[in-house]
Amino acid sequence: MKNLVLTMFTIAGFTTSIMAQNDANPWSITVGTNAVDLSQDTAFKDNISLSPNFSYLNVSRYLGSGFSLDLGGTINNIDRDLGGEDLYYSIDLGTTLSANEVIDLGNLEPSISLALGYINGLTFAGSEQDFFTINTGIGLKYWFNDSFALSVKSTYKVYAKEFDNLIDDGFSGDNHFQHFAGFTFAFGDGDADGDGVKDTEDECPEVPGLESLNGCPDDDGDGIKNRDDDCPTTAGLAALNGCPDADGDGIKDSDDACPTVAGVAALNGCPDADGDGITDANDACPNVAGSKAMSGCPDADGDSVADKYDKCPTVAGPASNNGCPEYPLSILGDYDINFDLEKYNIDSADVQRLSTIIKVLLANNNSKISIEGHADNSGEESFNNPLSKNRANSIKDYLVNVGIDADRLSIKAFGEAKPKASNDTEEGRAINRRVEFKVMY
Repeated sequence: MKNLVLTMFTIAGFTTSIMAQNDANPWSITVGTNAVDLSQDTAFKDNISLSPNFSYLNVSRYLGSGFSLDLGGTINNIDRDLGGEDLYYSIDLGTTLSANEVIDLGNLEPSISLALGYINGLTFAGSEQDFFTINTGIGLKYWFNDSFALSVKSTYKVYAKEFDNLIDDGFSGDNHFQHFAGFTFAFGDGDADGDGVKDTEDECPEVPGLESLNGCPDDDGDGIKNRDDDCPTTAGLAALNGCPDADGDGIKDSDDACPTVAGVAALNGCPDADGDGITDANDACPNVAGSKAMSGCPDADGDSVADKYDKCPTVAGPASNNGCPEYPLSILGDYDINFDLEKYNIDSADVQRLSTIIKVLLANNNSKISIEGHADNSGEESFNNPLSKNRANSIKDYLVNVGIDADRLSIKAFGEAKPKASNDTEEGRAINRRVEFKVMY
């Protein structure tokens, strides 16, 4: 017996990787010993006959829902009162239900069983008899690990007259107990989830799946395992971890603010036709690049009036004047400064007109201006030329004194060479005594 126990534990040491009997590993073998417990009024010497050797073998196949199909056999030597012994052997076929299907007791596994038995070897009335029994039993396994258990079991074997009539040997069998003890080894390669993929090859052994995906499920049928699929109920693309992309812009629909129109990742999947970083839906000028400040429209002159609304798109001006300057360069032609005869000093009337000139120059601070002096034909030309230059210089000096950059201003003197009106009248000569402003650029 000592050698038996040592042998069983040695075998267990090499089977710890095998699963206990279940859907995954449906096969088990139990080996051990048995004891036959006969009634008191029989012709046998001992009520209980214990076989100390390997005398019990049971092969079991798990069927599911806690049920297994069992085929077992025993052998035993039973001493008779008058000397000699009978060789008792039995074969049992039946089913066992594990209580673990109802309650989880950890390492313990209680069970009940029902079987049809056949017994041969007992000698009654001088002849060896055989008979059928109906067996009911209770058992208990203690699992040391996932593959190895200590197993004990007791059955009550009831003579089955109906089945025994098949033999028709005129003998009535004896009701008795039989007890078993041994070691159970679970093994095999089953299919716990019933998906047709063996558990050793099944990457998802507890969930039914597809053979093409190594036994893992794919609920949306996109060829991506549920466990790797960020959108397991909606068919999608492998590149997007199984999520759909209706507009094909490379952004999964769940993250796409514009899922039906192809766009860019930087704008959460929304389109930006002009590439200005503003979605077309929010872009007042979707086909021309602009700025966020202008709602996606360009502003070429930087006056904060979008070009589409700017009546002077190349010249800065306030919105109150439709983007045009309030003091455009063009008005310089209307603001000549006129002088008294032979004079070049600036009077109060000139200062008033020059205030407008100053506003024009400040509003167009990148422009350069030519200040051009003129004279009428009164007096000699040798006098008029210096006079016209002095007139131009007096205007330049005034403008520089009020803050206009001198580099923006240049002067020219034409004397009487370029009259603006006829010198034949006093009115014409008054017009010709002037300074004009010309835009250089």
